[in-house]
Amino acid sequence: MRHLRLVSLVVIATSVLAFPASAQRTTSRARASTDPNPWEIGVDAALQFGLDTPRSTLLSVPVGSIRAGVLTSDVLEIEPFFSLNHINVQGGTGFTTYQIGVGGLYHFAPQRMKSRAYVRPFLSLVGSSGGNTSNSDVGIGIGVGMKWPMVSGRMAWRGEGNFMTVNNQTSLNFLWGVSFFTR
Repeated sequence: MRHLRLVSLVVIATSVLAFPASAQRTTSRARASTDPNPWEIGVDAALQFGLDTPRSTLLSVPVGSIRAGVLTSDVLEIEPFFSLNHINVQGGTGFTTYQIGVGGLYHFAPQRMKSRAYVRPFLSLVGSSGGNTSNSDVGIGIGVGMKWPMVSGRMAWRGEGNFMTVNNQTSLNFLWGVSFFTR
């Protein structure tokens, strides 16, 4: 039941985000015919707090995830992301975790040269392997963040807080990173 509520929340959020973006399509199409959509390529450090029992904390520095988003309009961005971690202790077996996903960012302001807030619903495939076992589950979440441009809009600092649930385990995550824009 908990997953059904979260899936419903993401569907509603995506629908709400798509409606204002449709109003932007007319100007975006005119711009897109002469100017290709820019890409945002970035890396994030991550701090994760597991909220269920047993509680856990994970810090990934300097890079917790890699992401590459394409701006489909002035306010809407589709962003795939990826992370991979491997831990190996001497005399023990190795343990690997991965996360592959896609998010949809809705920016509350169209100007990329100014600081702007965003909301990001996302879906991901989260998996692990080690000790002759492997597991993967679907994760769902929603985040709220801010981008601060620098270097004439070619780069930006980015901070985000999000909630994510995977297999009835919920976490509170904080991301801090840097983005590079193709134009």
